[in-house]
Amino acid sequence: MKQKPYKQPLENFQNTQYFADITIGGQKVKGIMDTGSFELLVRSTRCTHCEHPTPAYDHTKSASYIENGTMVTHTFGSGPCVSMQGYDSVSVGPMAVKSQSFWEIVDHRIEVLNLAKFAAIVGIGPNFAPTNSEKTLLMSYGIDEFSVCLQRESGAVGYLTWGPVSTAEEKKTRFARVPVVGELHWAAQMTNVKFAGPQVDMNNPPDICGGKGCAAIVDSGTSLIAAPTMALMALSQAIGPIHEDCSNLHKLPMLTFMLGDKVFELPPHA
Repeated sequence: MKQKPYKQPLENFQNTQYFADITIGGQKVKGIMDTGSFELLVRSTRCTHCEHPTPAYDHTKSASYIENGTMVTHTFGSGPCVSMQGYDSVSVGPMAVKSQSFWEIVDHRIEVLNLAKFAAIVGIGPNFAPTNSEKTLLMSYGIDEFSVCLQRESGAVGYLTWGPVSTAEEKKTRFARVPVVGELHWAAQMTNVKFAGPQVDMNNPPDICGGKGCAAIVDSGTSLIAAPTMALMALSQAIGPIHEDCSNLHKLPMLTFMLGDKVFELPPHA
């Protein structure tokens, strides 16, 4: 039986961290919904030397916790962490599942976790994790379609709709549909990456992604645009120097690129 769509508000911290409540073993923790990963990881009280700016998960306080004990290293763009597998009940709003596979973070080198407003990384990638055959949270909830909305106004809350958005909401919102490519991530084909504007040196246009293009992961778990060093160097050569205090931000050009057959533009402040 498919779960009815659930629109979950995402708290906004300085327009860089969007997170929401998730309950693990009866304990409410703050989680960041991460389209760039697959599994559920949570800061654990087992990590006695970790900093816990928000409440961590404590397996001794859960009546439904089942230990597995498998230890692995998860590596994110922000750093690695050592995690131990277990099972517990996990609920998000009206959605709930028993004995969901998850990982307790027992050690990490992720600097942002020491100050973050969230304790859990909720992977909502599209398939099984590459090295794990356990059902993901999306699978357990029967969710095969969702959307993330980050509103334009500074400080405004975001929304994660678990399930399809209503026809009425889709009509009033501008959606750009882009085909997913590859077998692991929510990725799209990216082409024509360039700066646009009178400031750009068109005598030396950058060749980003080459003729065939490249893959771009749409990642709700990070607030930064990450790219290969050589690609960023090629882009930076197309514009003048950026002041360290960003005082010439308004003079910088627009970054344009294509995902699938859709053109997207990012202004300098993005």
